[in-house]
Amino acid sequence: MKLPSIANTVSFKLSALYLLLFLFSFLFIGITVYWLTHHTLEKQLKSSVETEAIRLKTEYDSGGLAELKDEIDEVEERGSHTLFEYGVINQNGQLLAGNLNTLQPSAGWNTVMRTPAGNAQENKGKELFYIRIMMLSNNIWLIVGHNGEIIEDAGNAIIQAFIAGFVLVIFLGAGGGLYLSGAFLRKVERITKSTQTIIAGDLKHRLPVSKNRDELDNLAALLNLMLDKIGSLIENIQQVSNDIAHDLRTPISHLKFRLEKALSTKLTSQEYSARVAFAIEEVDTILATFAAMLRISQIESGSRRNGFKSVNLGTIVIAVTDALNPVAEEQEKTIHLAIEKSIALMGDKELLTQLVFNLLDNAILHTPKNTRITISLQSSSTHTQLMVADNGSGIDEAYHQKVFQRFYRLEQSRSTPGNGLGLNIVAAIADLHDGTLTLSDNKPGLKIILRFPNQ
Repeated sequence: MKLPSIANTVSFKLSALYLLLFLFSFLFIGITVYWLTHHTLEKQLKSSVETEAIRLKTEYDSGGLAELKDEIDEVEERGSHTLFEYGVINQNGQLLAGNLNTLQPSAGWNTVMRTPAGNAQENKGKELFYIRIMMLSNNIWLIVGHNGEIIEDAGNAIIQAFIAGFVLVIFLGAGGGLYLSGAFLRKVERITKSTQTIIAGDLKHRLPVSKNRDELDNLAALLNLMLDKIGSLIENIQQVSNDIAHDLRTPISHLKFRLEKALSTKLTSQEYSARVAFAIEEVDTILATFAAMLRISQIESGSRRNGFKSVNLGTIVIAVTDALNPVAEEQEKTIHLAIEKSIALMGDKELLTQLVFNLLDNAILHTPKNTRITISLQSSSTHTQLMVADNGSGIDEAYHQKVFQRFYRLEQSRSTPGNGLGLNIVAAIADLHDGTLTLSDNKPGLKIILRFPNQ
């Protein structure tokens, strides 16, 4: 199986998408920060220029042009301590004070790009300059300007920082995407190799599950459970095939032998009738075995779940006990009931009836005379418990799980009627109803406990 390239993996595509979204967000934040910083600094600069212009206007209003000139000259003498530049011109454009005289008077704000002093021969390195023009009395114009270098420097610093961050985000995002995609591909490759091993015939092999338990590990764990179930079913099928060959071979061989003997021997009509009756009985036994197997397959398919409804398990137990009481009495055994009569359970009434019947019939069939069989039914906040116990000879603990296998019978001589499917049907019905089935020693005898979770 050819693995996809890293660029075609879902993790890489998601990483690329998230990176793209993050870059757009990063770019939007950068533009917003740049604009807010520029706007704030520009507002502060204009405020300081406006304050200076108003201060100089106050000087002019109180002392006239001479006072204004003196104030400007005094400030320009301290030029190294201020970034303000000034100009006072008359209506003819003549510069009366300061050094700003290249502007056409027009009240308000102006921004210009100009070449700083010492760089007049070059067409680069222009700086932004903010100018406030204010009209005074007697057609005098006051001009106050301030270098906008601080705003440009702050803007450039923000741009450089965000460009560096942009590159870093791309580098880290791409690197992270490649790393995650590589890890994803390595995990997929391990799963692929394990799958190929299973396809090649190693049904015991399982998909790898790491300790981190990410989504792929959870999926692999579920697939392993499915493989366990499939493996169990395959083993069950193989076991069933062997059991069918073993358990049906004897009655079919007997049937064939008796029929051949009937053909080769001169018999009376009554003897023929007896042979035919025996053959029919053997065929009925074989058909009953196949019918039981088909029923188990139907139960294990889970199709009966669709017909689940609330049933009274206590009523079922009482009805089955009443039906089998005469059989128990005939074999000199007693059945004792200890049940809660009204216990509701979501399930299939017919299957639950067969479950109770098989458990009780099994207890009657495989216990000695004078055995006391007890059926108890109780309900708690979490589960409903059905127990069938007897004080017979019991079963060795080594066989507790084997008795639920198909065709398994403790009596190797198989002289007792039955096909070894009764408890297997019980196990299938319990599993269909999400019940747990356990066997334990009743000291003496056997105790079979069924627990159904409350819905």
